[in-house]
Amino acid sequence: MVLDLLFLLGYTRNFLTRKPFNRGRKVAMKDRDRTEKERTDEYEKENRSGQEEHTMEEKRSHSGEKLNLLMNYMSLVLENSHEAITIIQDERYKYINQKTVENRGYTPEEMYNKHIRDIVHPDDYERIRTNYYKRLRGEVVEKYPYRIIDKFGNIKWEELSGVETLWDGKPAALNFITDITRRVDAEEALKKSERQLSDIVDFLPVAIFAINAEGKVIAWNRLMHELSGVAAADMIGKGDLEYALPFHGRKRPMLIDLITRPDSSIEKEYSYFKKRGNTICAEKCVERNGVPLWLRVESSLMFDHNENVIGAIESIQDITELKNVQEELKEKSSHLGETNTALRVLLKRREDDRNEIEQKFISNINELVLPYLEKLRLAGLSKSQAGYLSIIEEHLTEVLSPFLMKMAQKHSRLTPREIEIASLVKDGKTTKEIAEILHIEINTINNHRRHLRKKMGLNNKEENLRSYLLSFQ
Repeated sequence: MVLDLLFLLGYTRNFLTRKPFNRGRKVAMKDRDRTEKERTDEYEKENRSGQEEHTMEEKRSHSGEKLNLLMNYMSLVLENSHEAITIIQDERYKYINQKTVENRGYTPEEMYNKHIRDIVHPDDYERIRTNYYKRLRGEVVEKYPYRIIDKFGNIKWEELSGVETLWDGKPAALNFITDITRRVDAEEALKKSERQLSDIVDFLPVAIFAINAEGKVIAWNRLMHELSGVAAADMIGKGDLEYALPFHGRKRPMLIDLITRPDSSIEKEYSYFKKRGNTICAEKCVERNGVPLWLRVESSLMFDHNENVIGAIESIQDITELKNVQEELKEKSSHLGETNTALRVLLKRREDDRNEIEQKFISNINELVLPYLEKLRLAGLSKSQAGYLSIIEEHLTEVLSPFLMKMAQKHSRLTPREIEIASLVKDGKTTKEIAEILHIEINTINNHRRHLRKKMGLNNKEENLRSYLLSFQ
């Protein structure tokens, strides 16, 4: 509708100033020598013509009023348009609306007849000029962005579309302009943010790539290059699942896609798959040049400051070596288990052999030693000899008892004399009695008792030595 109104503006701006054609003056110039009847007929004809002229004048006046209303309505629409509207002729501004004034910062007086070169950014002037003349030749020019410099020196971005029109009967370009500075700034900020993200992930110690909300790759770090064999320059900006080609040889969803579009059939391909909130962790084995490659993959969503999803990021780590080590450890553990089983069998056999030896030892003592001691007792020994014999029998009995065996196992550092004194202490003998039996000084017995407590870890403890020794029975 605005376009139609501007065509009217161009074609009708001089319509109201047109003068009516005065036919009455031509009648007065006719031949005065005509007959009265002819003059009368002609007079009546002139009267009718005058009436018709009057009627036409009234119609013209009424049309002018309608046209004035239309022009006022058109002006109201143009001045309140949300788009900047201009008419350019000979590369100069011939018409501007209020939105153009607001965007440029110039007053209407400063803008009229101003050359477009004075406002368009120098780097974009030739493109603006070329497209302007294309429109005048009737060629179709698609909407395109360009820069201007406003009155205050600010660079702004605008988007222009236009058509050919007439102004004062001469060719001109009618332009519709949208201020896209904020959009361009936002796009630049997004690109800057994406570049910063790319720079950050490039130095991370794992292979990482990221995609935006449209599924296009916005980051592809150097380790991803090494892992995939594809350089960042060949992958940044690619979409349509192209990032799957280096790993699967075809376009197909990867873990990064399963966050927003779960697929149970693909999830089953992973040997390990775990999802926690907006993060997925998984493991999978793929083949590269016929060689198995184990990968640990983690992927999560990315959000902006308003918690809107702006993309996703995925890290891929080659854990083939770790898996190989795990398999080796598993194999070694299996062998170790078998070795432990064999060792337990050997220990059990050793224990059985020891028990067998002990039994033979006890049997030999009982059969080969004790009967002769009994015969010796009946041989008429003196009192002292009988005492020694009793001690021999007691010690042999103790040797055969579990006490000395346990003592020897737990306290292998004890001397024979200490074992002998420990056995007498266990039997309840006093220091004096032990000294008399062994024909040793009492102080020597006390020293041996202190050594026993120290070797048995009883120093600075209240535990009785005899009570401790009784625990070995």
